[in-house]
Amino acid sequence: MIYVSIAPFGIFGSSKEEIKSLEDIEYKLLFKEEEIPELLYLLRVNPNKVLERIEDWGEVKVELFSTEPFEIGNFIRENLFEIGKELGYFKDYNDFREKMSLWGQELTKRLIKSYSHQKDKVIIQVSEAISDLDKVINLLSERLREWYSLYFPELDSYIEKHELFADLIIKFGRRENFTRSKLKKILPSKLAEKIAKAAKNSMGGELEDEDLKAIVKFAEEVKRLYEKRKELYSYLERLMNENAPNLCKLAGVTLGAKLICLAGGLDRLAKLPASTIQVLGAEKALFAHLRKKVPPPKHGVIYNHPLIQGSPKWQRGKIARALACKLAIAARADVNNDYIADFLMEKLMKRVEEIRRKYPKPPKRKKEKKKEKKFKNKKKKKKKKKPKK
Repeated sequence: MIYVSIAPFGIFGSSKEEIKSLEDIEYKLLFKEEEIPELLYLLRVNPNKVLERIEDWGEVKVELFSTEPFEIGNFIRENLFEIGKELGYFKDYNDFREKMSLWGQELTKRLIKSYSHQKDKVIIQVSEAISDLDKVINLLSERLREWYSLYFPELDSYIEKHELFADLIIKFGRRENFTRSKLKKILPSKLAEKIAKAAKNSMGGELEDEDLKAIVKFAEEVKRLYEKRKELYSYLERLMNENAPNLCKLAGVTLGAKLICLAGGLDRLAKLPASTIQVLGAEKALFAHLRKKVPPPKHGVIYNHPLIQGSPKWQRGKIARALACKLAIAARADVNNDYIADFLMEKLMKRVEEIRRKYPKPPKRKKEKKKEKKFKNKKKKKKKKKPKK
């Protein structure tokens, strides 16, 4: 058996367990200086590619895959400068420090570059961009409503959707243009009639053309943000279908991307147990449970899943647990490029149906159970009482 240890400038092996000098090291594979940064990166990412070079050494035991350090590894680490100087890599100690620092920087650059190329990191950024856009759109839409309400306050109560509100301002502008015939092309006839009447009898003040143009331009900017959001969503949908198809099928585009965001990447999500995935996004409630002994959270961000939202309160915790289990499997399958979404979806739906069938009514509360027990105990006592003679 040959014990192998790796230094920044080469691979060293010895059949001896005790190493006292460089002469005890029987096998050496030295790297060229220009190759060192790339080889160090490969050792971090895919060490087997580098270790292929020592196949002719015979049966080896590599320190990289061992839980405990080898004697040869300890010797090389303790005498790294002396060994490197003897092999011609370093002129003096200053040269040793400079080269080790340079190799470390090059390795870090390559690792950061590979990290940036990972598609799940792109998914995180796009998902966060959509979340930021939603906040901005809501803020600007509220401002648009308040601003236009100076001129036509009644419209705010009839139109709930911000995008439609902006569309109507862009298309019609002045109150006089809000006629029943024009509105019927966009809105239901009853709603169109109500808005047309409100426009005729509006309590809003008059605005000059310049003031109204400013509002219309602002509405156009809000509309552009909505268009940008749609573009980003379609891009995110494509990324999710390509890189996390199982997760996308089970959780949906938005929720799947949010889970990847909260975990810090698809790889990290795949490593998490189902119990952690279940409460992702509910960290505050979880810590409150640990500190103040309040009830633990039943679900985190997965609450937004239609299966949980559309279920009664007493079923949500059980459905969340079942969903989290399937999401954990889906994430692991995505990392390994296996498509099992249809199978997982079928199993999930069976489990959800089973939960709904098994728990159709809410469970009795503790107070109700105590009352029932007291009532039963009273009945028993009455039965035990002997009749008077």
